[in-house]
Amino acid sequence: MTEGMRLLSVFIAPNRLFADLTERRSRWWLPLIIIIIVAAATAVILRLAIPAEVWLETMRQNIAPSGAEMNQEYLELAVSRLASPLALLFAGLGGALQVTAVTFILGLIFWAVFAIFGGKINFTKSITIVTYTGLISALGILVRVILSVALQRLDIQTSLAVIPLLETNTYLFRLASQIEFFMVWRLLVMGLGFSILASVSRTKGYLLVILPWLALVALVSLLKIGIGM
Repeated sequence: MTEGMRLLSVFIAPNRLFADLTERRSRWWLPLIIIIIVAAATAVILRLAIPAEVWLETMRQNIAPSGAEMNQEYLELAVSRLASPLALLFAGLGGALQVTAVTFILGLIFWAVFAIFGGKINFTKSITIVTYTGLISALGILVRVILSVALQRLDIQTSLAVIPLLETNTYLFRLASQIEFFMVWRLLVMGLGFSILASVSRTKGYLLVILPWLALVALVSLLKIGIGM
């Protein structure tokens, strides 16, 4: 299987992808580079394509539920600088560094989990699965950015956060925002990948991916942060 087919197969034929990866050397750095480019580019695109007034209103909405007060002039100044060359540089670098850090942390976590529970796994296999399935998350980012630009909104959701009963800036809202379509898709493909490359049962592969992820999501939602898996 060519590298191009591998990149495509994660979406349409993951069984074939992971079967091929058991027989041939992985180039896990290639999907990682693609993920990094997507993360950096979309961070910059949002700042260039979304009007300042949309950013300003979003900031107000995010601040209001917390009860914090922020000077209107300070907010306007911050928004006016969003598209400055330095801000764009830091936005791109921030997106790239975040996705790189999350990728390697997840690779380490799943390597440890599967090794502990009897999987025939090493870090190379783990990071290979994490990077290839990361393309699914990258597709989700692209979809949300395209919708944001088309609709001129920053609150686009493909997660359970769309449930109207949930109030923003609450624990349940943050938890729901982590459970989104592209992430569920990625987790299912990751479970398949680990079951093949770590030589465990399909059920065990899914459980050892989904349960640690649920624990991680519960923790980061409590800490009021997000994970860009």
